Amino acid sequence: MSRPATLLRSLPPVYAAAAVRVAFPLLVLPVVAQRLGLAEFGRLGLCLVWANLLALVVEGGFLAAATRHAVVADAARRLQLARRVFSARCVLCLPVALAALGVGAWVIPGEALASADRWETALLLAVLACVLGWPATWYLQATSQLHRWARVELAVAATALALNLWLAHSVAAFLALQCLSAGALAALGWRRTWHELRAATDVAEADGPAGVRGLWARAEVAAGLRLGGPMLPVAVIGSAYSLALPAVAAHQLGRVELGTYYLADRIVRALVAAGDPLVQLVYPRIVARFPHGPRVALAYALRWCGLGLLAGLALMAAGWLAWPWAAPLLRAAEPARLAPVAATLGLLLPLVLGWRFAAYWMLGSGRYDSAYRACIVVGGLVGLGGAWWLGDSATALAAIAVAAETAVMLAAVGGMLWTEARRRRAAAG
Repeated sequence: MSRPATLLRSLPPVYAAAAVRVAFPLLVLPVVAQRLGLAEFGRLGLCLVWANLLALVVEGGFLAAATRHAVVADAARRLQLARRVFSARCVLCLPVALAALGVGAWVIPGEALASADRWETALLLAVLACVLGWPATWYLQATSQLHRWARVELAVAATALALNLWLAHSVAAFLALQCLSAGALAALGWRRTWHELRAATDVAEADGPAGVRGLWARAEVAAGLRLGGPMLPVAVIGSAYSLALPAVAAHQLGRVELGTYYLADRIVRALVAAGDPLVQLVYPRIVARFPHGPRVALAYALRWCGLGLLAGLALMAAGWLAWPWAAPLLRAAEPARLAPVAATLGLLLPLVLGWRFAAYWMLGSGRYDSAYRACIVVGGLVGLGGAWWLGDSATALAAIAVAAETAVMLAAVGGMLWTEARRRRAAAG
């Protein structure tokens, strides 16, 4: 079967799961905001921001670093990569859990909370920060299994959506349900990974050198940390200009403004995330074209960039058309306050959906790792600096998020041109 036919066949199940993931924030978060009020919803938003930021440390940079190695690896090499990723994540969980406990107990605002409630939130935050960093997406993406895995995601996401609409009447309840759904996906993904690798390499669970028991391999911890290490700061800084803006601006924003920004941001980011399954399917195909030359891979990526840009513009237009219908459903979220924030953040749709395929071409090439890291640092500096100094309202924070994403793209193009100029000068000299 041809690659396009395979891709088209893979899309329906992947997008069925994605549709439920998009429906989750669009349906659940407005309901939760109405139940909690915008002030308490702002506190929940900060909990989720910190959980996702700390989860990046557990993730360890492996989605970027391990995936491109696993695409071209044989079964034995993939087993070694899996043991390195698994073992390194086990070690990374300890500092993340301790940091999350500290954040939940002393950083997240909640002056009216009793001590027991504060520590309950801190404990749930620590668990959530760990389990969010554990998905086996790097392996499933590299082995082109996301369309089969989508059935599992669909079941878990649909169950989580129903349970949240039923039970999420407090910050603690929402966090607990998030822990259950994220933990289920992580456990099921790694179970599939281990069983497939065992079958492919014909290893017994207790076989191997000293320190190896199943996926845990004490001897592979250091190698695992070195594998993900170069990309870990990139992942953390890269998420800083999207996830961390409300946390940085919290010193000058009230909780109502924080709640307004978080609600608009999660709705827009959910629509942006609708492109994730397609990007995950296309990325291995971009990598597979590099043996035919970087220009062949670039031409393929740019075609997808154009489609992503058009899709983002269409989603923006749909949002403008749907707002008069949606606003009455968001009365508790103060539509007049929410509208300018959502409209500003909506600019991220064409920007991000159009850019992602080019970014993955950079990453997959292996030629522009320095430029890739540099552009993410630029975005982080623009986003975090702007949030600290200029983020005095939800609308200003939304404009800073758009500016940070734009800075990333400009810095990436500049970094690639500078890298190529250096290569030409080195070849001429």
